Amino acid sequence: MATASDPVADDVRASYDTGDFRGARDKAVAALADRPDDSELLRVAGLSGLELDDPEAIGYLERAAEAAPDDPDAWRELGGALTLSGRLQEAGAAFRRATELRPSDTRVLVDLGHVVLGTEGVEEALPYFEQAREHEPGNTEALPALVEVYRRAGRLEDGLAVAKELSDARPDDVAAALDVVDLALDLDRLDDAEAGCRRARGADDDPEHEVYLLHALIEIETRRERWRRALDLAVEATRVDRLGRTTDVLAFVVAQVFGEPDRQAPPREEVERALADSRLEHRRLHLEAVGI
Repeated sequence: MATASDPVADDVRASYDTGDFRGARDKAVAALADRPDDSELLRVAGLSGLELDDPEAIGYLERAAEAAPDDPDAWRELGGALTLSGRLQEAGAAFRRATELRPSDTRVLVDLGHVVLGTEGVEEALPYFEQAREHEPGNTEALPALVEVYRRAGRLEDGLAVAKELSDARPDDVAAALDVVDLALDLDRLDDAEAGCRRARGADDDPEHEVYLLHALIEIETRRERWRRALDLAVEATRVDRLGRTTDVLAFVVAQVFGEPDRQAPPREEVERALADSRLEHRRLHLEAVGI
């Protein structure tokens, strides 16, 4: 049986959907004078208020969830608002209620996982990200979180498997490819590391980042002790390295190839640490670029 149209709620929602947040909020608040427990009006008043930094926005969303306790969307929206305000314990409770009502909602599972990660820890958060992946295997919001949680839990093999899955799903995602490189190097899986590095090199169009990708390839070749190839890469890196970060690396590789360097070469441990730091800096730059 079709649900009867509600012209007032439809008009309020239409204003919200077209980005007229002030109009939507004002219409919703006015209509609530006659219909104070209308969950749809309360939701729009709250969501519009969030866009306008209205201090009463969360209060409207709390009332919406109370008015429609079996509506998972009302609880999801309340959880999101509470998260933004830093009220993580309350946000977790709201998201948990939403998952009880709609267990297969991957978006809520991911949101709940992030909240639990911040309030309880890795082991407690992990099941929510895993459930999201089970319900939607290709979910590209769950996979990055799952990579990071596996990394923190020391489950590097699992983290690498998910990182490769994510990189395959998003071939232009440089951060995903760099996760493959980092985890593969931690596991000494050099072929996987090289494949991830070459994917990142093809996807990263910032010329300032070329040196980082060359450093990663140098690290791979030094571990293989393929010194001639490492030398070619180090020479290439010096050509694009405006800050001189490759100088010691080149000196070390030259010493391995020719035995008598022109300058004192640094120890291998120092070079490996510098190359690893270069990888971490590259990944940090990409995470900052997407606001993580």
